[in-house]
Amino acid sequence: MKKFSVSLVLFVFLAVAPLACAGAESQQAESQQAESQQEQVSLYYFYAEDCSHCKKVAPLLEELEAKFPELEVRRFDLSYNENNATKTTKNTKSSSELFNAFIQTYNPPAVEIPAVFVGNKSLIGRGLTRERLEAEVEFCLRNGCPDPLALVKGEAEGVTEGVGGRGGGGGGEEGEEDKSPLLLMLVGTALVEGLNPCGFAVLIFLLASLLSLRTRRSVLGVGLAFVASVVATHFFVGLGLVGCYLFSAGTTTLVRRLVIFVALSAGVLNLHDFWRDKATLAVPSVLKPGIARLAGYASVPCAVLLGFFATMAGLPCTGCIYLTVLGLLAAEPAASALKTVLYLLLYNFFYALPLLLILALIYRGTSPEEVEAWRKGKRRFMKLAGGLVLLGFGTAMLLGLV
Repeated sequence: MKKFSVSLVLFVFLAVAPLACAGAESQQAESQQAESQQEQVSLYYFYAEDCSHCKKVAPLLEELEAKFPELEVRRFDLSYNENNATKTTKNTKSSSELFNAFIQTYNPPAVEIPAVFVGNKSLIGRGLTRERLEAEVEFCLRNGCPDPLALVKGEAEGVTEGVGGRGGGGGGEEGEEDKSPLLLMLVGTALVEGLNPCGFAVLIFLLASLLSLRTRRSVLGVGLAFVASVVATHFFVGLGLVGCYLFSAGTTTLVRRLVIFVALSAGVLNLHDFWRDKATLAVPSVLKPGIARLAGYASVPCAVLLGFFATMAGLPCTGCIYLTVLGLLAAEPAASALKTVLYLLLYNFFYALPLLLILALIYRGTSPEEVEAWRKGKRRFMKLAGGLVLLGFGTAMLLGLV
């Protein structure tokens, strides 16, 4: 009986041992498979040298690379329209073309940089935070994620809407950012640019011509036509320049440096004009006789034409402020097409307020001569305000604050 018990135990051991070994081998295989999945995690990072937020994201990626050896970060510099990729495959598209391909595939709520694509998720602009970045990387390391480039090439499926914009797509308050500073900047600079001595002079001359010929109601109609033409011309010029900024995204560093140079140079010239009480940036003298003749006709069609020509000719006065603001709008992280148009409409509304105020004063009985005397007396301080704004913008851009 004792021998039988020993034999039974030995038989059970021999029967169970292979199963236990098989289970151990299965667990080891699963562990190796999980490790192989971890080695597959790739992260694609698009940035530009002059992007201030990109400079904050770069150290985060370096920390993640040190923390997770299985993570492979592939970097693409959009500062130049050429292939600046590191740690990527051969025969790749240029950085900008590849970025456009990622955008078309992932369809994030905003097109901006910095941009990270990992697995089937995109993290864009201000929505690219340390917490979200690390969470997505850890998720892919635990569960395995497709290579984003495979998704772009159509070799994998399952792209989800990314976290983009200033919290866009992420839903939640964490990604939301207060836009009050941007709106205050737009309103303030629009009012400063609207204090345009060149535009004031043309409107005052036009209204003075009207008052000697027509009723005040006619003055109001022609004056409104002039202001509407000025605003429309100013708006469409801005829209075109923003389009040029976006079109030249491949040379964003060069464009940004050009804007900084223009802002600082124009700011210094405005301060020089304030100090010397002269107008270096003004309507070209060769155009002044034509503008004066056109204003003398004093009709609605002529007011529309005058608004167009006066705006174009007056760009040297305060157009540098507009140029700088447009550069900032084009680089705005939430700069979708609709938002850019709305920002421009807001800017041009406040840009028109000083002209509308002058029109209202003259319509209510203030003589054009009094308004012109005020304009000449305050012209130096208008130059001072414009110069300080331009120097502030140029310095902030130079330091990477905006």
